[in-house]
Amino acid sequence: MKYIRMFLLILAIVLLLIFGLVIGERIGAINRVSRNNATASSSISTPVDFFSQEFESSDDIVPVNGLAPGGLSDALLKSNVWNSLLDYERKQNCTDVKSKVISVEQINEAGVFWIEDWSVDACGKSELFKIKFTPDQVGGTIYSFVP
Repeated sequence: MKYIRMFLLILAIVLLLIFGLVIGERIGAINRVSRNNATASSSISTPVDFFSQEFESSDDIVPVNGLAPGGLSDALLKSNVWNSLLDYERKQNCTDVKSKVISVEQINEAGVFWIEDWSVDACGKSELFKIKFTPDQVGGTIYSFVP
């Protein structure tokens, strides 16, 4: 009788473990599908508040004269960020913008993103923009900034 109870207890524990593994795998599959759908939909441009808007690099490079050196971005990405900053300043009724300093503030240890500080002189006042760069899944980089 003692052995039968022990056998039933062990059987119950094994069944619970198998049940937990099956449920865990299903949850993992749901999370993978959700992540894949989120990644697929992240390239779709939707109108959002400017401060949380993400920008994608394009091939429309505009030569940037006088842009401060520094940062980890290549010339194309810097050009896109700079033009986005100029657009922002134009919306603030400022067209006299000069780049002062670009420096790396943070690099994510896992290589998921990095943050640069872009200091500019906009219509006579100093402004600091925090630019977050996130490599996407297709070889590009998405950036967002907060003035």
